[in-house]
Amino acid sequence: MKKPTFFKIIILVILLALSFHSFAQTYEPFTIREHVEVKGSMLVIGNNILGQDNLPNNNNTIDNQDVSMQYIDIDVDTNTFSSSSAELFLPLQEDGSPTSCYAIEYAALYWGAVLQSGDRSNIQNIKFKTPESTTYIDINGELIYDAIVNPIIAESDEPGNTPYACYADVTDLLIGLTDIEGTYTAANIISSEGSNFSTGLSAGWTLFVIYKDPNLHTKSFTTFDGFSHIYSSHYEEIPVSGFTTPPAGHIDLQFAYATLDGDKTKRATKLEINNKEVTTPLRPANKFFGSVIENFNGVSYPRNPFGTNTLGYDTGMLEIINSEPEYIGNNDTSASFTLQVARGQADPIFSFFSAFAVDVISPELDLNKIVLDENGVEINGDNVFLGDNLFYEISYQNTGNENITNFTITDVLPDNIIFNPATDIDLSNAGGATLQSYDPITRTLVFAIPDASVEVNDPVFVIRLAVQVVPNCYDLSQACSNLIINQAFATYTGDISTITVEEQASYVTAECFGPPQPTNFLVDISNCNFEREEVLCGESIQLTAAAGYDSYSWSTSPTGTPVIGTTQTITVTATGTYYVQNTTSSTCISIEEVIQVVLYGITQTNPVIPYADEVVTCPNDGKLLPNIFLCGANDTRDILTGISDAVSIIWEQLNEGSCAPVTDPDCANENSACTWNQVGIGPNYTANTAGQFRLTINYPGGCFSVFYFNVYQNLLDPTAVAQDIICTTPGSITVGGVPNGYEYSIDGVNYQSSNIFIVTSSGYYVIYIRQIGVDSNPCIFETPSVYVRERDFTVSTIVTQPECHGEFGSIHLAANDALPQYYFSIYNGTTLVNSVGPIMASD
Repeated sequence: MKKPTFFKIIILVILLALSFHSFAQTYEPFTIREHVEVKGSMLVIGNNILGQDNLPNNNNTIDNQDVSMQYIDIDVDTNTFSSSSAELFLPLQEDGSPTSCYAIEYAALYWGAVLQSGDRSNIQNIKFKTPESTTYIDINGELIYDAIVNPIIAESDEPGNTPYACYADVTDLLIGLTDIEGTYTAANIISSEGSNFSTGLSAGWTLFVIYKDPNLHTKSFTTFDGFSHIYSSHYEEIPVSGFTTPPAGHIDLQFAYATLDGDKTKRATKLEINNKEVTTPLRPANKFFGSVIENFNGVSYPRNPFGTNTLGYDTGMLEIINSEPEYIGNNDTSASFTLQVARGQADPIFSFFSAFAVDVISPELDLNKIVLDENGVEINGDNVFLGDNLFYEISYQNTGNENITNFTITDVLPDNIIFNPATDIDLSNAGGATLQSYDPITRTLVFAIPDASVEVNDPVFVIRLAVQVVPNCYDLSQACSNLIINQAFATYTGDISTITVEEQASYVTAECFGPPQPTNFLVDISNCNFEREEVLCGESIQLTAAAGYDSYSWSTSPTGTPVIGTTQTITVTATGTYYVQNTTSSTCISIEEVIQVVLYGITQTNPVIPYADEVVTCPNDGKLLPNIFLCGANDTRDILTGISDAVSIIWEQLNEGSCAPVTDPDCANENSACTWNQVGIGPNYTANTAGQFRLTINYPGGCFSVFYFNVYQNLLDPTAVAQDIICTTPGSITVGGVPNGYEYSIDGVNYQSSNIFIVTSSGYYVIYIRQIGVDSNPCIFETPSVYVRERDFTVSTIVTQPECHGEFGSIHLAANDALPQYYFSIYNGTTLVNSVGPIMASD
């Protein structure tokens, strides 16, 4: 499967080339760590790991420089010297239900501390515990920055500060969890203890998660890390690009962060997005960084310790719902965020992590394909039988926030089903879809979908294909050929984003982030006898078993012993019965083939006889002559000889004007002066016209056999037109193309003079036709099989509420699975509000 073409490489190169505006002292420039676009959201948890003790600190009148800071160590593990934990919860869905369908896209662990002295060799190595781990996992992180190389200036006469920050990618760790909710614990984060003059000490950790949720908006997520000292009247401005916001409607923003040394009692720290200050219930105006852990707007999840004052560690995330136009506008392609401290109003802060997310336009399409039996019951993975009639249904719907253009659906049908594109495609509820092309060699269908059917909020449309399982056992003799698999693929482009998605595979059922699945069903071949006859002409003959099996075992006994060969093809020199066990190690079925090897000679019988309506005997030489009677202009007779040992098989029709006719119609015309025209080659032939025919079978070694047969034809060409059952109105079948003097039957037993049948049950129907008054071997004509379907008429409603006072909402109606023309009426109670019709469009 090909991936969507997003041009992400170009976007990231552009982003990395952007400069970051800094009027703080930036020791490590903020650069992009991760950039993804998914339907989903972000999560942030974390905790401080320094405090007065292990107890929650709820004294909001002190700062870290006022306290002799000690390691927090909440666990009872003697191998850790510091530890703290935090709970992670998934937010509820919009309707209040739990979030049960999600997948981890990216997860990062950050930690930092002010380390003024001591061993720094292991600052990038910590321990981490997930909700499903009973022991700590060693995390070997990446150093973002360590100020020991260039101590950060503090107050006069004070030593410089030497904080550090580290990062680790823990995506795989969280992907491996059954459920990400629960308690996370970080341990052995190294920090100084005690005091540190006017700056104080602080330390903590942050777990940042991007998760996918099919019910949420598509967002562009960009994460940054670096290290900046933001102090008196200095700020750090970071630009974000590589996205396009929706052209209309609301836009949601999200922002995540982690810093050291934000003080509880100080003011004058701010976060601005596009020069507009951002506040939350726990981060008021001019006091954004204040020793607070805020997991969501005004919400702090349980932690251990769970205090209101983290003594210098800030982390969390916020969301601005309907942020336009204050913070960002429609069709915007860039933004910036700024972290700042006012002059003389607060201690410096050390910033090392930020993340920005914004709603973007993105084409989204649901493409599903299912297989149904004749009664409309879904049978994916079930058993079917040779010759069964089935239906494929391909459904599609735009589920994104932009219109879709250039939409095609490609479907390559399997070889082991029968399909006629002229009669077996139902586009009555397909949203105006048309068959753009069909390649009979590769069996590839391409449907073109009009742009008007894949606009935002359009209903589901369905393409329906009627197929038949092959009726012949030998068509399913190859390994695994009784497992019939099929899948559709969509290619389309976003109208605004111009994002092109190529060959998006269809699903059978909507699974939570499961891979696309093909439809499949198993043909029951348990009653198939894979028996055939081969003719020995010359000294030897090659016998070849069906292809694709893992092993073969040949024997002249049904017990399998003695074994005379273990390859797909063997050479034999004697007549008799040969048995071959074809074995597969997969879940597919192993089979046994039985091959009768007979001598070439007069004991051969005409292979057309099994398909003849009568067989006559020529009184001159006693030869049998098969006669085939075709009833109707479209009647055919498939002659399947099953001969596989011939060098060639040639089918010919007599040019009846080239020689004198026979005097006895029960004898074939074997006059050597006659001219014969070739009409086919190979073991099979379809008789579809009247005439005198012969087939010549050429064997290895120069042997050949010639057999004759005649075809007679009545050119009656009946048609049948079906009308589907809708609601309480029964369906009907009307026969056409038949002159007077015929009668009709729907069950092959009871005949009537009328050519119209009322149908109350869905299914395939064949109408039988015969001449009135012909009692001796009448020609029974059959119409093509027609399907009368009981349509499941429903109405879809898509309600769009007004966004502002004075505006109007709308109601979009779609009539599903019904035939035009359509009438629509909307009532308020019993009062008619509006109506339209008759119209051809179903929505």
